[in-house]
Amino acid sequence: MFYKKQLETTFRSCTSITAEVNEIVAESGVQEGICLVSVPHTTASLVITSFWDPRGLDDMMDEIDRNIPTRVSYKHQDSPYDASGHVKSAMIGTSASLIIHAGKLILGSSQGLVFVEHDGPRPREFYIQIIKKPVMAIEKLNVPTVYMGMHNITESVADVVAKSGVINGVCHISVLHSTAGLVIAPKDEPSRIDVMEDIERMVPTRVDFKHRETASDAGGHVKTALTGTQITVPVIDGKLALGDEQAIVFAEYDGPRPRNCFVAVYAD
Repeated sequence: MFYKKQLETTFRSCTSITAEVNEIVAESGVQEGICLVSVPHTTASLVITSFWDPRGLDDMMDEIDRNIPTRVSYKHQDSPYDASGHVKSAMIGTSASLIIHAGKLILGSSQGLVFVEHDGPRPREFYIQIIKKPVMAIEKLNVPTVYMGMHNITESVADVVAKSGVINGVCHISVLHSTAGLVIAPKDEPSRIDVMEDIERMVPTRVDFKHRETASDAGGHVKTALTGTQITVPVIDGKLALGDEQAIVFAEYDGPRPRNCFVAVYAD
């Protein structure tokens, strides 16, 4: 089932499309499956982040601009905002895959799908694809974390795949927190630490965020939006199709906290 939705954006803005996507999932009648949401534009992005406090979204836009400033020296010369928007869109991403379980999207209570306009104002659109697919296994994994920890959860995810009995299919992992993310990174610990240190370099934990819960909480919202909370991995011959040196890593941007993530396995 395919749906096309439209919206009007303002200059450099964030718009929650969570309610519209939830409504479409409910109207589809699909109880188990996958929801794909995509943005067909080169100067806009799609993120999953906390959206209840607009100051947190302002922080996200500020950090994106700080790392990818709009400047007049781009080789693409349509306009500076158009040119920088191309880079921002390419780096942040334009799509998300979400688990549908018991007729609802699996999203955290403070998570939402946010359409990010890097240029604008413009008439925009986004696409929603609902894929009805019986889930062969779905499990919530507990992940006790440490502050700014990079936790390798590959073995736990592989155990869910093994218990599912799926030989060929896909495994989707979803984090339901707004200050933690998921990345595929090297499995050796020093490399994982390097990844976290560079994420921290891009979005430093500090006291001048507009969202004022705590410095690590405010910075964590931005880090999570930029690195993502969803990963889909093919299952081939009953195993996760990962490289020998790759790992599925739960990235804690706040903490220490008791955390969890959902793992769903679907057969071809």
